[in-house]
Amino acid sequence: MIHENKKRMLFFGCSFTSGHEIIDHEFLRISFDECNRLKEEHLKKNKSVGEFDQFVKSSANITNDQYNDLSSKRSYAAKLSRKLGLEHINYAEPGLASEHSVLKLFDAFYSGQINPETDLIFLGLTTPHRYLFFTEDGLALTKVMGHLNYSPEDLHYNDYKIMQSYYFAVENFKNFCAFHSIDFIIQPIVNKGLLLTGVVQPEYELFMGIDDNWRYTSLFKKMLVDSLKYSIDENETLVSRYKPSIHGVCGFKHPTEIAHEFFSEALYEKITRSN
Repeated sequence: MIHENKKRMLFFGCSFTSGHEIIDHEFLRISFDECNRLKEEHLKKNKSVGEFDQFVKSSANITNDQYNDLSSKRSYAAKLSRKLGLEHINYAEPGLASEHSVLKLFDAFYSGQINPETDLIFLGLTTPHRYLFFTEDGLALTKVMGHLNYSPEDLHYNDYKIMQSYYFAVENFKNFCAFHSIDFIIQPIVNKGLLLTGVVQPEYELFMGIDDNWRYTSLFKKMLVDSLKYSIDENETLVSRYKPSIHGVCGFKHPTEIAHEFFSEALYEKITRSN
């Protein structure tokens, strides 16, 4: 089994892997439904998710690192690690592009935070509609296309550049781990059909998808198929066994904690049966 002789499981990805939003109501000491009502009012005022996050942290008197750490402990990543008897380390952050996750992987490895002999690496494969950029001060940030107002850098990161950056990032993740003899998993967190298109919601004008006749579409599909060979099950996602009408939805549209439990249980069963 892939986790045999491992001591830690290191996770990279976005909000789905970090556990973002699923326990905001606990931080605020209110009911889940009341928390969702606050988020609905927040969005009606055209405020960002990040602003609400700051409100939660301020209300709970916790730092950004504490917020991420406490949230991640309720994620599928932590639940799966516990089931496998491994220490859980979570590098995922809300909104991260896959190329941003690769940057974090490189940084962790070259700063001595990864031990190929004892660590198992897990990339939660998110949607393509994000890109990594740097501020004038050199701070690495991710832009989620359509979630923020149009900005000058979007001229460079059009549909085609986004897709190229996305697939190159996944390829780099895979090749880097293989080259350094690090055992790894690349697991879709969303339906794999979303990994082949830029469409998020039709009303988003910045990123409306790639024409199947584009000369590189078939190349990227082949790259994705190859990367998914390293998944536990390419058809198992965070939402495979989760039913929003029954299990609820967080105010900013993330699945609730029960989805993380379902996902971790499904992955655990498939990992342990693979022996």
